[in-house]
Amino acid sequence: MLDLPPTDDRVRDAFAELTGSVDHLLRPPGVGSVRETVRRRRQRRLGATAAAAVAVAGVLGLAQLPALDRPAVDVADPPPVTTTVSPSALPLPGPPLPASGQSHATATPTQTGVDERAHSAPPPTQQVTTPVPPPPCTSTVKASANGTDLVIVAGPVCSGDEIAISWVTYETQRDGSQKLFASDRLTLTAGRPRATATLRESPTCVGPWYVLRADPPIPSTLPADVVEPFPSGAIVASEDGELCLS
Repeated sequence: MLDLPPTDDRVRDAFAELTGSVDHLLRPPGVGSVRETVRRRRQRRLGATAAAAVAVAGVLGLAQLPALDRPAVDVADPPPVTTTVSPSALPLPGPPLPASGQSHATATPTQTGVDERAHSAPPPTQQVTTPVPPPPCTSTVKASANGTDLVIVAGPVCSGDEIAISWVTYETQRDGSQKLFASDRLTLTAGRPRATATLRESPTCVGPWYVLRADPPIPSTLPADVVEPFPSGAIVASEDGELCLS
């Protein structure tokens, strides 16, 4: 009759055999696996003849044995896989994203220094100088008498102008009226701005004389009560005559 080990040892050995047959499916080999393999080989050397019988008996008797303290291993489920996340894969902290509906446009930094002053300063305004037209040309005429010598000078005489000059002498009558005695007409230009003339006066009673411009009408008789026989703008020079009583 075989000397079998106690029942507890046989159950433990049978369970170890069963666990060893599926252990490579549950976990990779390591230090613990090597130690377990060494232990099992030691036990098999002690009961090599009864190992097969104990394994079969152990498998058949597992249904009647009370539940073990540790839970059974489900060989159908693979071992959990632990995923290690690299710190470099984590998102870096940054500014908060804008809310929905807000503009994503960012303000463009303004240039400083010379560029900013060049853009902000208004462009220099170019002054347009309008040529000032020269004043309208106005010819002037002056006249003077030394005795009967009459000198008439125009200056300046505008280009293209012809200045008409007339001189007139009158003879005084007893009633105070004036009667035309002599007259003449001259023309002054830019090439001939000066002229001389000799006044012809009455030998009986010298009346007034006039130097006129622009050819005004010359009356043959001036009433005694006429003070201004010619327009003021037409008289260049004048002189009163004598009072004749005889």
